[in-house]
Amino acid sequence: MPRPAPGRALSRSHAASARRSRPAPPPITPQKINTFLHHLGRTGSVTLAAARAGLPRRALYKRRDADAAFAARWDEALQLGIDRLQDDAMRRALHGTARGVFRNGRQVGSVQQYDNRLLQFLLKAHRPETYGERGKAASSPLPFDLAQRLAAAAPRADAYDKAKQAEEKQRAEDNKQGG
Repeated sequence: MPRPAPGRALSRSHAASARRSRPAPPPITPQKINTFLHHLGRTGSVTLAAARAGLPRRALYKRRDADAAFAARWDEALQLGIDRLQDDAMRRALHGTARGVFRNGRQVGSVQQYDNRLLQFLLKAHRPETYGERGKAASSPLPFDLAQRLAAAAPRADAYDKAKQAEEKQRAEDNKQGG
């Protein structure tokens, strides 16, 4: 198909035929599925795993929506990948990472740098009662639910309503006698 000159747009018929002439997506073979799931379990990244398997993400998502067994394997691999990411975050928070020290453009040594923000995040995630938000951590959960609270309040509300009615009745009688 001839290409348009620079600065000229494709006509509708040329654009439609260009879309039709795109190569078909690669077939999703069991070997490519296994490669995708392997890399998903290693990285926790659908994009990276799809690229390593040579498969388009869109086709993988469509397959996951249509195939429950594949969706279950996908979820399992993704959880494994996320667990690996969490393990790596914990390692970096506890052991730090080596950072080069440079002088006059040359590395003269290294220092171990710890990520205190990462450590803080991990502590909040694993011990929210201690390291979470102060307002949330200080307040204990209620010992009963809303339905029980409403049931306990119902007699007080009824007594209040009766007292108001009696007060209004008394006021009406006083108005009759005084008027």
